[in-house]
Amino acid sequence: MNYTVEQLEECVREVQSGKLSVRKAAEMYSIPKSTNGDRISGKHLIIVTHGRHQCIPKEVESTFVQSVKRGVGLTVQPLLLRTNLLCKRLVVANPSTLISKNWWSGLKRRHDLTSRKPERQWYVRARMMNPEVVSKYYTDLATRVDTLDMSDKPQYIWNFDESGKNFEHDPVRVITAKGTTSVVGKTSSKSNNITVMACVNAVGNRMLYMLVVKGKTTRCVHGFNTDAATDVIGEKWFKQVFLAKCVPHRPQLLINSRWQFIKRVPCYSRDCMKYRLKEKIEILALPSHTTHYLQPLDRTVFGPFNTAYNRSCAAFLQSNPLHFINK
Repeated sequence: MNYTVEQLEECVREVQSGKLSVRKAAEMYSIPKSTNGDRISGKHLIIVTHGRHQCIPKEVESTFVQSVKRGVGLTVQPLLLRTNLLCKRLVVANPSTLISKNWWSGLKRRHDLTSRKPERQWYVRARMMNPEVVSKYYTDLATRVDTLDMSDKPQYIWNFDESGKNFEHDPVRVITAKGTTSVVGKTSSKSNNITVMACVNAVGNRMLYMLVVKGKTTRCVHGFNTDAATDVIGEKWFKQVFLAKCVPHRPQLLINSRWQFIKRVPCYSRDCMKYRLKEKIEILALPSHTTHYLQPLDRTVFGPFNTAYNRSCAAFLQSNPLHFINK
């Protein structure tokens, strides 16, 4: 339809007033002559409809469309099968001929829907990201902030997180001819990781980041034996980096994931816990399996960092074709 209902109404008024003929009015407003004539004769109402009459009640259709928009995760084929079953329950004639891909095309147009490829999400994460868990975390956070009198002191609220970077980076976009079926990007063959640990407060001030590399001798970037010395790394970072960077004001709040409390820095070693209590550093744990949404560094810092890392690796390999990414 290349015209609006208002244009159709105006076209009908012009003909009924005798100013224009049906043919000339249709040409002037770019409206089919038959459409204009049917409205003038009263055969059809001014309201323009397309296609068949809607077989499913609008309120029923809106209900399951809202459930799809909330993330049920249906593909097109199961949606057609379920809608077909719904039509049988509603005693709609010949639902198998009505509910087809043509119906799906109309549904997309009516409710602004589309079909997209989703991101991978572990089922535990999908289960834990529910209103009860998230609401409880934010309630605990607000209670802790009020108790510590930090409502107007965001510089004392710190967030700690880590991100593992693989030597085999994700290839970036490259220039190629249209229609090329095979486009490759050179990467390193090794799949070792370097762990990047960062700590930022609510006003954007940051601690010195720390890199944890795999190795069992001090020759490996002068690192630690990470398999046997996790507690040592946590205590060393907490004392020499965190306490040295944060201001003397106490107390301060450090937010981290529950898994990192157990496996990474700052860990729950006995000495580190005693030192933390002595220094009045409060710790709040994020709920398990929710960091992909609730961890601020995951949402705002490590995303751009990963993009920059992939670009840097690609530029290095293009400039040094005989080398690969390593420690």
